[in-house]
Amino acid sequence: MAIVHHRSQDFESRFLACRGEGVEAKPEGAFAIEVRFLAGLSQRQQDAFASAAMRWTEVITGELPSVVVDGELVDDVLILAEGADIDGPGRILGQAGPTALRPAAAGPAAAIPAKGRMIFDSADLSQLKEVGTLDDVIAHEMGHVLGVGTIWEQKSLLVGARTDNPVFVGPAARMEFGKLLGEEPTDVPVENRGGPGTADSHWREDLFRDELMSGFISAAPNPLSRLTAASLQDLGYTVDLGAAEPYELPSLMASVQSAIDARRSGVDMHRMMPILPTMLPDSSMTPD
Repeated sequence: MAIVHHRSQDFESRFLACRGEGVEAKPEGAFAIEVRFLAGLSQRQQDAFASAAMRWTEVITGELPSVVVDGELVDDVLILAEGADIDGPGRILGQAGPTALRPAAAGPAAAIPAKGRMIFDSADLSQLKEVGTLDDVIAHEMGHVLGVGTIWEQKSLLVGARTDNPVFVGPAARMEFGKLLGEEPTDVPVENRGGPGTADSHWREDLFRDELMSGFISAAPNPLSRLTAASLQDLGYTVDLGAAEPYELPSLMASVQSAIDARRSGVDMHRMMPILPTMLPDSSMTPD
């Protein structure tokens, strides 16, 4: 299926990822992420977005229903990426998340993001490159655009939100967490500290540490684990769990050392401002 551009807004360049590779056109039946670069991003920074998109499309394999968003056809996910002067190094890192969710008429794909936005402070992007966390930070925030931590409540997969013990209850993720523990399927602990965009939207940092979708990104590697891939399946995506990256829960001593190292050199993802998405109308669906 071709991707149609009505150029509702100008962009400098674009990148299309599918099956873990950059492609010129999306193969039929596959899942694709299109990233449009609006302004303010160096080639190295654009490469980080491309790498992140390829990383997520290794795991997500099945296409989603096409929808019309802002006057153009989106198939499967469109992300607008931008660097901007916000407040200099430190403090606010940026803003990222889905902006438009598929309507109820999309069936199992209802509420799965169709479009999102990722804006980063230009000064912070430069610092991320210096400390070696640029690629993982971009991949982490792209995960939020895809729905990790941002549509859990819409999909009724988060229990105990705004309490001391929120958990993710999707069956595929529960299965993978149980395997990590060497036990039966178990509810997955979700971050219980921080404000909006932090609590209830990441895997619990005290337990998962360097997993990509925990709330603190330290020096690479920060694996995109089978747990996160399985949570995408619970959201309604078709995934390849075998394409996830190797990950084990840290031991107690490793967890303590990881916490020390993260605080010294890591990136606190709590510095990202959330975006409130809108649900598209059923009329946004395109004919089969």
